[in-house]
Amino acid sequence: MIAKKRECPVEIRVGQAYLRRLPERHPMYRDIERYVEKRKAKYKREKRADDYLAFLPQDGLLVFQGLPFQNGSSRTLIDTLILTRAFVLIIEYNHLSDTIYMDPAFDQLIQHKGKAEKGWPDPFYRLQKQKRFLQAWARARHLPELPVEYLVIFCHETAEVKAPPANTAEEQKICLANQAVYKINRLRDLYGQPVLDSKHFKKWEKHLLTHHPPAEIFPFKIDWDAMYMGVRCPVCRRFEMEYKDEVWRCQYCGQADKISHRQAIEDFFLLVSKTAVEQDLCDFLRLGAEKTAKLLQEMGLCW
Repeated sequence: MIAKKRECPVEIRVGQAYLRRLPERHPMYRDIERYVEKRKAKYKREKRADDYLAFLPQDGLLVFQGLPFQNGSSRTLIDTLILTRAFVLIIEYNHLSDTIYMDPAFDQLIQHKGKAEKGWPDPFYRLQKQKRFLQAWARARHLPELPVEYLVIFCHETAEVKAPPANTAEEQKICLANQAVYKINRLRDLYGQPVLDSKHFKKWEKHLLTHHPPAEIFPFKIDWDAMYMGVRCPVCRRFEMEYKDEVWRCQYCGQADKISHRQAIEDFFLLVSKTAVEQDLCDFLRLGAEKTAKLLQEMGLCW
């Protein structure tokens, strides 16, 4: 069963908020736009690969999607983690397209795209680091030791993986998204004997669900004085909404709306501050403190 669903990455939501708030002539607008589109495409492919894993048996395993970890000052993000009573599996989603060859002689992947050829780092190096990281993380929390396996899933819809004739044990840990369930079930057959009892299985689950570091920092930083302030009209998309008698009305197109402030408040939390600093939020909404406090209260928020 799915213990943690993949959420829309915060960097997508931050980027979309910037695109709402920045003028298109801003020098970083197109860079942010390209970044958001690229990240959205990756997220879509990850969700598609998640759909294949839905065919796994519903009993005896837990699936954690998009799982961030922190151990001391070190941190990592595991694309998908599967917990069973016999082993734990780390899955990395690889987004390379077209034809990919394994090159064990130089520990790399070779991507053939049209007439171009490009080398990429060996994905197992990162997974081996994540394996050591997870083992250290578990020891620090006094969790019972479990064997740690890993798997690379190529999730791009055009990916075609070609392994060399040797077909080593490491190369067995690579597959396309539609082959993942078969690979995971083979591991379940290999590790037939449970290591954890139900108590310690639940202990692992609890720690995996509760020990999450803050989200990654968005790669672009823009001063808020470069952004449009106020509440955006849902029709003409201008920041010309004024609040009167508990209704927002656009001074440009006349559109009336009662909830336009919700998107603006979300933008504030994404771009300016994760906590509502009174004067900053009032300036951002171009609204007085009393009305701002009332809108926050209606949303179940507070200063």
